[in-house]
Amino acid sequence: STPERGVASARTVGITSQPPQGVTGPSKDTNVGRKDSPVMAGGLASLFGLDGSNIPRGVKMPGWQGKDVMIPNGIPNSKVTQALKMFTFPTEWPFTPEDFTRFDENDDGFFYDAPRFVTHIDDAAINSIKTFYKAVFDQAPQGEYSVLDLCSSWISHYPDDLNAKRVAITGMNDAELKSNKAATDYSLKDLNNDPMLSQYEDNTFDFVTNVVSIDYLNKPKEIVSEVHRVMKPGGMAIFSFSNRCFFTKAINIWIRDMNDGPGHCRIVATYFNFAPAGGWKDIRCVDISANPVFSDPMWVVTAVKA
Repeated sequence: STPERGVASARTVGITSQPPQGVTGPSKDTNVGRKDSPVMAGGLASLFGLDGSNIPRGVKMPGWQGKDVMIPNGIPNSKVTQALKMFTFPTEWPFTPEDFTRFDENDDGFFYDAPRFVTHIDDAAINSIKTFYKAVFDQAPQGEYSVLDLCSSWISHYPDDLNAKRVAITGMNDAELKSNKAATDYSLKDLNNDPMLSQYEDNTFDFVTNVVSIDYLNKPKEIVSEVHRVMKPGGMAIFSFSNRCFFTKAINIWIRDMNDGPGHCRIVATYFNFAPAGGWKDIRCVDISANPVFSDPMWVVTAVKA
């Protein structure tokens, strides 16, 4: 049978010397495919049903401890939500070292040295991931659960009424991490140099999150294995992403088609399938985009520690 696009085909991906179509340079995280229109984004969009309000919503999926949770803003008929429905994981790790090379292989510390107090997805996408987090965080005992946010910044996109006992964050810019009001503690870490989460004990967290950063990680197998180690049994990993990136720092396999949401979901799901083998169950993906036409898409891959 023909391998699904985005996983086994990774062997044939070659790094390019040019940015993907629509991406203009390395100084700003940019996107391919957003359709900005001051006219259509207003009244006409609503009139013709293009503001996202007429999209069927509601996806039931395994959440914390594998218990069913309703994701109110999930799009059941999306190709992203259905990406794993007819997909079979390969029998062996399908990626090559070339898949994780990047256009800019200079030390990431230089690139992230200056703080960026900006958001890397638009407000609609931020609200979408907040809604998702609230649905799954509400499953855990309030005031008792713990969360780890990988590749964090000055904002973690958690719900405003977050009621966690601990919110640990790790990232690369001290000023940004210090400014994160949701965090109870933080640590500086370049996961591309050292993917080990040695600062955290085994079986510590109920949730591990990663927002619009999985496309920058060049050692995903090691990192996801470490996420498994620090996660409590039954804990939930939540990796979300869009079609925006600093293209020079994104991995080769990712940037060949920034709008391939289903393919990207299969890539991340395959990480979970092999890191470690048999370590995760209930691997799922869901499209929670607020408006697929006019706002940044928001796609999520989740897995529960077996």
